[in-house]
Amino acid sequence: METKLVKFNDTTLDSVAIQNIIDIRTMNADQWIDTYASGTLRKNKRLGMTWRSQYLEERVAYEFGWEFEIQPRSRIMFGDAFTEGDESSVTEAGWHIERYLSRKIFPEDQFECKYINVEYSWGEKKEGIGIVVRETSAPWIPSGHIIFAIVSEFKDDAWVAANNPF
Repeated sequence: METKLVKFNDTTLDSVAIQNIIDIRTMNADQWIDTYASGTLRKNKRLGMTWRSQYLEERVAYEFGWEFEIQPRSRIMFGDAFTEGDESSVTEAGWHIERYLSRKIFPEDQFECKYINVEYSWGEKKEGIGIVVRETSAPWIPSGHIIFAIVSEFKDDAWVAANNPF
C-alpha cells in the first residue's frame, strides 16, 4: 500500500478561506522551489545538482508538518499502534495525533494512527507511534512513496518524548 492520490472535491475548491493553501499544494516543483524552498535547494538546483530528493523532503515538511517524511513504500512497514498506561510519550503521541487529525484542511486527505518501522537507504532504522498518510490530493507525491510522521519514537527499548507533527 502506498499513499494514494485522489482529486480535490468541489467543496474544497470553492472555499475562499483556503485558496492560498490550495494554490501552494498545486504548485509545480519549479514554482514551489522558487517561492518556498530553502536557499540551499534553490541555489543547488540552479547549479545543476540533482535536487528531487531534497525537494520532496522540504515540501513534505512544509505542507504536512515538520515531523513528516517521504520514503519509497518498500522502506516502510506499519501496523496497529498499541497504547500503554503511565507512559507519557504514548499519551503525548495520542494527544498530538488527535489534534493533527482534527485539524486537517483537505477533506480528501486520509490519515491513520499507526506503529511505524522505517529503514533508510543509509541503513538507519527508526520506529514508533505516528501518522501514515493513506490518501492525499497533493499531486506532486511520486508513485510508490508514502508520507508518514513518527510522533513518538521507540529507541533503545524506551520511548522518546513525543514531537508535535505540525
